[in-house]
Amino acid sequence: MRIASLLLTLVLSSAAIAGEVFIPVAYRGTGANSSVWRTEITVSNITHGIEVLPTQTTITLHRENVAPVSITMPLSQMEVISVHDALWAWFDVEHGGGIVRVTWDGDARITARARIYNVTADGEFGQGVPGVRVDSLVSDVFLAGLSGVNGNRTNVGVSNPSDRHVMFWITLYDTSGLARGAFATSVPPRSFRQFNDIFDHFQAGPLDAAMVRVTGSDGVLYAYASVVRNDTGDATFVTPAP
Repeated sequence: MRIASLLLTLVLSSAAIAGEVFIPVAYRGTGANSSVWRTEITVSNITHGIEVLPTQTTITLHRENVAPVSITMPLSQMEVISVHDALWAWFDVEHGGGIVRVTWDGDARITARARIYNVTADGEFGQGVPGVRVDSLVSDVFLAGLSGVNGNRTNVGVSNPSDRHVMFWITLYDTSGLARGAFATSVPPRSFRQFNDIFDHFQAGPLDAAMVRVTGSDGVLYAYASVVRNDTGDATFVTPAP
């Protein structure tokens, strides 16, 4: 691990980049029911079969109303960097959340993912958060199988990796496909909005196996859900339906 050699800088401008993957949410701090959350981040260079120099890879944390902060590191072919408590180790964040952008120049293939985990006296309970290519994003997203009953709570988040505000609608559907309510809001540039206990935002109340539709009115976005057990803090990350 070469953490000591990482260059910590403020991102003052948007340079031309050859590739970009973003992690839609990263968090460090406390949560509901006395849970304690951390984020592990893994970045790897899966380029192979050709002789190339290490790829300069920049990892940037964006938080709302806070200047973005970056680290830059060279990643050799087939090299993997993984940091267990990345928001603290890389960005000195004790409490807070944001999105993480991984950018690089050249023809390398870079992947990234996160694991957001709850630290308890009995161990860690985590959920995997895949990195997403920005060019794969759409403006209409469905999240299925969400539960607010039987000991579960569900959080829904909307991430925006672009440099402008995105307006969107969130609509709740029950198992029969009946719409049970909707509301509109926006997410700031390079930020995320998370709606904890999503069923509290609708008059329908808690449902089981429900579906949420997130529709951007003026730009692409990434929506996700986290179904969390109230007793253990164990969580399942729900990605958009393909």
